[in-house]
Amino acid sequence: MRPGPPHTPDIHVHLQGLARRIRALRERRGLTQEDFAARCGISVSFASLLERGERSPSYETLLQVAAALGLPPSELFRLEEDDDTGADRLVHLIRQRQLTREDVDRLLTVAELMFAEAGPRKDREEKAPEPARCAEPGCGRAVLARGLCVAHYHRARRAKGSTP
Repeated sequence: MRPGPPHTPDIHVHLQGLARRIRALRERRGLTQEDFAARCGISVSFASLLERGERSPSYETLLQVAAALGLPPSELFRLEEDDDTGADRLVHLIRQRQLTREDVDRLLTVAELMFAEAGPRKDREEKAPEPARCAEPGCGRAVLARGLCVAHYHRARRAKGSTP
């Protein structure tokens, strides 16, 4: 009988961190799990398992997840959420648009002019975007998929399945 991997608990901790990061990035972009799964080319149930850390994604799946979120794959492994200042998005934009040094200098000049009177960002309160709400009248719960909360989504699926 062969012993298991020497660092199994560490692997689980890192997998949970990756799962939390994927979910946070998806939610930050306002994507439902269904939309996210479609962009990744995976099932909704597999997306859910990934976000709960119950499945270890393959390298190909990680590439698909990163592409669906509009990020370089390395950003999936940056687990320090508090340090997320948006700099990763700027770097991605610069690389994606293949901006020259001159372009970046102009971008910085515009940013400096735009925020010259606003003061430091920490002094201003940043509001999180409102989560999508269920389309059923009077419901108001968070959306699972197709504009419906968990209860209404599953009710609609059951009703659709019982139609001859």
